[in-house]
Amino acid sequence: MKLKNRVGIVTGAGGGIGRAIAQAFIEEGARVAALDINLDSLLSLEQEVGARSSQLMICASDATALESIRDTVDLVMSKWGQIDILVNNVGGGIGTHSDSTLVDEGWDATVALNLTGCFCFIQAVADPMRRQKYGRVVNISSSGGRYRSNTGAANIAYAAAKGGVLQLTRTVAHALGRDGITVNAIAPGLVMTQAGRKEYEMLAPALRERVLRETPLGYFCEPSEIASIAVFLASSDASYVTGATILANGGWCTS
Repeated sequence: MKLKNRVGIVTGAGGGIGRAIAQAFIEEGARVAALDINLDSLLSLEQEVGARSSQLMICASDATALESIRDTVDLVMSKWGQIDILVNNVGGGIGTHSDSTLVDEGWDATVALNLTGCFCFIQAVADPMRRQKYGRVVNISSSGGRYRSNTGAANIAYAAAKGGVLQLTRTVAHALGRDGITVNAIAPGLVMTQAGRKEYEMLAPALRERVLRETPLGYFCEPSEIASIAVFLASSDASYVTGATILANGGWCTS
């Protein structure tokens, strides 16, 4: 087991990529604090985990609220006495999905959800990780933050915030490296989560065909494929990797 005796926090763990990461971590032996604003989704995760539910702590709270973030960290420390891994997964676009006009609708909320909360969570876990001279931070960005949205569905605020996550990853990796903490990012393309499938179905047939044609692997990935990358970055296999971004978009960036 790659994560045996490790303790991790996964934000946005109620569904999609975050849920897949939480499940993969538990399968690899970690104890996981699963954070989501939707309690029902966390309860269903708890049911799915089943016999391994002792490895799971569900936390229904807001990953963008500083007080809530600190409370979560305190709760995990009081229960398990350590925090080894943080996965900043929570995110999404708020407001218009058009990138053809410069509007401020949803800008502040989108940046708070995708970037500010990410920084605040790293800030909250930095002290316990420093004390133990060990930590793994995995930030979920987006291919749209590195290049642009391959489907055109991501708006300007979302792309800018996810681009900020990539730079945050690099600079925090430099700041925390001597404390034994690695900080890396994953930048997925379209992932077939519930939201991703909805986005895919909304695409015009011609656009759908073009994006798939421009993707060398010829398909959009499943959440479990992103979870496998997160397991790698959180494990000792990636002990000498920090400040890096793994692009997981089926090779779309090569087209």
